[in-house]
Amino acid sequence: MNIINGSADCRRKAGERRRGSRIAWLSLLLVAGACMSVQAVPTCTIASSAVLSFGAVVVLASTGDVTTNSGSSFWVNCNSDVAASPALYSSTPRTLLSGGNSLLFALSIVSPGGVELPTTSPGAQLGLIRNGSNQMVTLHGKILAANFQSLAPGMYSRSITLTLEY
Repeated sequence: MNIINGSADCRRKAGERRRGSRIAWLSLLLVAGACMSVQAVPTCTIASSAVLSFGAVVVLASTGDVTTNSGSSFWVNCNSDVAASPALYSSTPRTLLSGGNSLLFALSIVSPGGVELPTTSPGAQLGLIRNGSNQMVTLHGKILAANFQSLAPGMYSRSITLTLEY
């Protein structure tokens, strides 16, 4: 090695090594990142949608309130990383529609005519066990007789959006 050129060669070689060491360091960082433990993300999902059907209603003076529930059609599951109890609400207007006619109804997770499902956050607490398994949530609907006694005949329906917060 030429001593006069040695220092220049050494600087160039050192510069090359630094570039190489940066690449090695980046590779080490990527490998270290790949080996780090991953935390689970708190997750709740709606496993199946709910169906409420009031059926055919024959309006007579003696007809009482009409109720229904979703039975076993609505399932929710939350993993154990969900800290707070999941809650449900719906901001969808509580009216069934048929052409230009509308029919008010109530929605609850307690019982027909029970505490009304909130229309904004915070929602109604579901009290689910957060273990990742599907759990049934029953929705209840109620139409007061006073709301349909003078209503025009027709097929009344509505799609409702439920918001699950956790």
